[in-house]
Amino acid sequence: MFKKIINRRKFLRKIAILLTSTQLPLINNAKADEAQKPLILRVYSPFASNNWDYSASAPWDHTVEPRTVADIKSGKFRNDRYFDFINQGVVNTMLAQGIQGFTETTNTASAWQSLLKGYKKGHTITIKVNLNNASYDKKITTNRMDQSVQIINALIESLTTSLNIPEKNITVADPSRWIHPGILTKRSPYKKVHWVDSRSKNLWDPSETVHFTQNQPVRPDNPELPKKGIFYITRVYTEADHIINVCLLKNHGCGITGAMKNHFGAIPPPFPKFLHDGLGHKSYIADISNTPSIKNKVRINICDAIFGNWHNNVWSPRPWKTFADGSPNSLFFGTDPVAFDSVLLQHIADEVKIRGEHVDEWVREAVENHHFLHIAMSYHQLGIHEHKPFSKINYQQKKLT
Repeated sequence: MFKKIINRRKFLRKIAILLTSTQLPLINNAKADEAQKPLILRVYSPFASNNWDYSASAPWDHTVEPRTVADIKSGKFRNDRYFDFINQGVVNTMLAQGIQGFTETTNTASAWQSLLKGYKKGHTITIKVNLNNASYDKKITTNRMDQSVQIINALIESLTTSLNIPEKNITVADPSRWIHPGILTKRSPYKKVHWVDSRSKNLWDPSETVHFTQNQPVRPDNPELPKKGIFYITRVYTEADHIINVCLLKNHGCGITGAMKNHFGAIPPPFPKFLHDGLGHKSYIADISNTPSIKNKVRINICDAIFGNWHNNVWSPRPWKTFADGSPNSLFFGTDPVAFDSVLLQHIADEVKIRGEHVDEWVREAVENHHFLHIAMSYHQLGIHEHKPFSKINYQQKKLT
């Protein structure tokens, strides 16, 4: 009897070992599948911004924004600016934890070495920012949504201290727009960094141009515009060794003006106007993102979402219901631009949905008008597009510690 029990125990042990061995490949495959999913990481902190009175900017359109120096002096418009309520130290920490978490490293030097593939001493880095709403007058500042100096300072500080990259090897650029000194350059302590905007010289590189695929540019019916569009890529892309693409969390006619559309600033104005008819459902955004300098040199996409615009792409930030603090207070990180924009679009779509019919009709239509993401995924194979619940995208959210 005792011998039979021993044999039975041996038999059960062998069965358990066999079952375990047959499950191991399944576990490994699951891990492999998870590793193949593009990671999008959101880092957030309730301390990224101080409380800002959103309501003083209602109804969030041109009527509450100064347009002239006389407007500034009149006292009729609010004189506080949302970007003054962003905490630089917290943004620095969010950036550090974001790139470390994204790369699964324990320090910023290792994180940047992982992100800046093939980095060597002397390499140049372009930080592409979104300055679509600058006032073009140093005496006029507004609350229109634009890139904040805090994320720019955080990036420069991180690159110069962790990898000892000289400031002179870093360029902050929006070649088709205007860098406002009162909002940006005068608020940055990094004086040897290059700042490139539409006033800079020798901006465009004829050796690289956008190749349009499914749709060709359409010239607007405007006699002041040139007859033919020129779509060269900016030299701060073609001559850079690495590009860090910094965008904003903003709605647009295409649902999201995030990582991919941010590259509209890398082609000569006024020719982006040739690309706005049917912006969301045509191939323009995907085609620009497929150009060699963009596809091969963008090392990381970062979304500056301390504040954000779910309601349009221009005016002052508006409060959110889907973020706990009323403000997103977030930075997003990703290397897959399609997955990145898919996650940003989902956040905007969630906000629009929860507000229902109180949202303008064009905004409700815009979040459905994002066929360019399907083109980027299926035609150009630039990444993964899907909606929640995400199964092909590994979306992680991390609260700042």
